Amino acid sequence: MKTKRKWACVLLALVILMTLVTDAEARHKRVRKKRVVNRAAPAHIAPRLAIPPQSPPQGPYATAILVDADSGRVLFSKDSADPRPPASMVKMMVALLAFEALERGDIRLRDSVLIGRAASRTGGSGVLLKAGERLPFEDLLKAMIVASANGASVAIADALAGSQLAMISRMNERAKELDMSETVYRTVNGLPPTRGKGLPDMSSAKDLALLARKLLAHREVFRYSAQPYVPIRDGKVLLRNTNHLIGHMDGADGLKTGYFRRAGFNLTATAARNDIRLVAVVMGCPTLHTRFLVAQQLMEWGFAHFSKLKVVEAGQPLSFEVKIANGAAASLRPVAAETLTYLVRNEDKNDLHVTFQLPAIVSAPITKHQELGEIIVRDQEKILDVIPAISPVDVAGGSAF
Repeated sequence: MKTKRKWACVLLALVILMTLVTDAEARHKRVRKKRVVNRAAPAHIAPRLAIPPQSPPQGPYATAILVDADSGRVLFSKDSADPRPPASMVKMMVALLAFEALERGDIRLRDSVLIGRAASRTGGSGVLLKAGERLPFEDLLKAMIVASANGASVAIADALAGSQLAMISRMNERAKELDMSETVYRTVNGLPPTRGKGLPDMSSAKDLALLARKLLAHREVFRYSAQPYVPIRDGKVLLRNTNHLIGHMDGADGLKTGYFRRAGFNLTATAARNDIRLVAVVMGCPTLHTRFLVAQQLMEWGFAHFSKLKVVEAGQPLSFEVKIANGAAASLRPVAAETLTYLVRNEDKNDLHVTFQLPAIVSAPITKHQELGEIIVRDQEKILDVIPAISPVDVAGGSAF
């Protein structure tokens, strides 16, 4: 009986030992693999809708806007000036200030940033920051833009302004400079007030489209926003993009999601096709899937129903000559001072007209690039744009005869 008990104990010990070894090997394998943050399955989004929408979607959302990124022309708007909580789309302003600081040389992507206690304790979407550790500024920028990491926003604010309060002040100043009239920032990451105390950040679809256009002027943002995954921590951690249009809609390459319960599901999206870049902002959607679907439908409608026409090209001679009085030449043909492209509805292409407002005679001397008149572009109803008509050469005084 004692012998049987002895062998039973030996077998039990072997089983425990094998279990411990197996667990240790499994843990070792997990450590060697890259950890992926934000594993949520993507919303189903077709690369392109089978049939482009014949009209912009009317819902379900609270407010929406679609604009041409280059000109700012509004292609569609529904209650776009109504202020609402933008949630994590607040981080677009933090990103803009970050890229402007990088451009000025105030900070560099490789600079090491000390993570403070506030950044490590910030709730919501995060990348497990530890107080006292150091990370490259670029890692924090990636985490904020791609994975919407709230703590990374706090760390960036500390690095750029010294504190969250100082950063919020800068954000509101920049919003005023950009004429974002419905925007008030109260946080650096868009988190709602704790336990309902206080007021949330506020903005509008119109303001956010304006901010997006300004941010997209910094082309470096696409290094992050256009990627389904980005690596941080020396490649040991992969961050999954919260914008599910990336990799699932042709041309989609940005820009920022936002959500908390009161705000609903928000999205500022951008995509480019055939020399056209569109920015869509949708706010107050009822589900995660809806915000992506509505933004996709808005942009697909825009791409299907608008075209970009080059109306005038810089340096292009006009079909109109100006006579020169008392000059070394008898006349000259003015040229366009700049290139003018215009986004127009496909059915309205033939409605564009170009006219010139130029004097019949100009007195010499004339300097190169001197403004001689105007090139006016209009449709059936109104003037769309005016650009200068200039002299392509110097013309000295004195008779040519």
